[in-house]
Amino acid sequence: MEYTLSEYAKLLKNIGLYLSVNIVVARIILAVAVLLTGFLLRELFVNVIMRILLKLTKKTTTQFDEMLVSAFEKPARALLAGFIVWLSINVALNFPKSIILYTGLKIYVLIVVFWFLYRATDSVIYFIEHFLNRTDKRINPSVIGLLSKSLKVLIVIFEIFSIIDLLGYDVSGIVAGLGLGGLAISLAAKDAAANLIGSITIMLDKTYTIGDWIETSSVQGVVEEIGFRSTRIRTFTDSLVSVPNSIMSNEPVTNWSKMDKRRVLYKLYIPLNTPADNVKILLSKIKDLLKNSEDVNQNATLAVNMEGFDNDSLRIIVHFFTKTTSYATYLQVTEKLNLDILKIFEDMNIPLTVPAQRLVIGDTNSKENLNT
Repeated sequence: MEYTLSEYAKLLKNIGLYLSVNIVVARIILAVAVLLTGFLLRELFVNVIMRILLKLTKKTTTQFDEMLVSAFEKPARALLAGFIVWLSINVALNFPKSIILYTGLKIYVLIVVFWFLYRATDSVIYFIEHFLNRTDKRINPSVIGLLSKSLKVLIVIFEIFSIIDLLGYDVSGIVAGLGLGGLAISLAAKDAAANLIGSITIMLDKTYTIGDWIETSSVQGVVEEIGFRSTRIRTFTDSLVSVPNSIMSNEPVTNWSKMDKRRVLYKLYIPLNTPADNVKILLSKIKDLLKNSEDVNQNATLAVNMEGFDNDSLRIIVHFFTKTTSYATYLQVTEKLNLDILKIFEDMNIPLTVPAQRLVIGDTNSKENLNT
């Protein structure tokens, strides 16, 4: 069978097209095979390596290395996955020197590395806290929280500038450009800077920590969080109040959680005609009750005295401290003691009275008045 020159050319073209299509299909199949095999080997490799590392870390007495290995696992898996996908794309598209693919791979590796550093921050903070506490230099948990947040923010900032530099932009120029607006930024960030300094002051002075019951001129409750900008306080009505740290560091703060005892102070009134001997016995019984109570702090002030005279009553002051600082337990203790004191009054048949009040009717300059 004879072919003309044009027919030969057509046949060769079809053969070339067929081979070209087959090569593309073969590359796609090979890329899928590389992808599946790579992910399978990745799981085997990471699992084996992690098992070995965890086995080694269990031989140590600290949790630092275990936390570091735990922070390493996910970034390691992500890094291997990125290399496998990048290799598969190269096989499928045959772009061995593609600038886009290489740049993308570099950015991806950089992101994964900083991701690992971000995750490893917790283990570094744990190591610092553990070291300081072991040397009896007790560190405020709020300071630890601030340090952890600061390190993470710095890592994110370094990552952003590293990516910008990798893309070929002049980082120094960007920083200089930011410097031109430094004045405007500093004015806008004046309050933020004041709050940050306030938070550092609070943590270094240990004015209060998370979980403390505090009271200021504007709010009272339990501290839930000490942040860069503000302190969050859960009030006893279950509302959440955020107070700027610049205010918290510059106004009086009463930290009720620092109490080692709770004060009880009140006054009782009995009839003016109560015999003196009965008053002495009454005071003695109340004092003995408080001195023999296990719930009363015997090392603190304890006073039961007749303080003075009112218009038609005798005024008795009762002053003591409970051992407990828990509000709920404090109420239970004072309730029991008050009922016992009331029983003493009943046994001695001495009534409690209400202080007399003077009600002025009409002109306050007038001498006419009515006693009630």
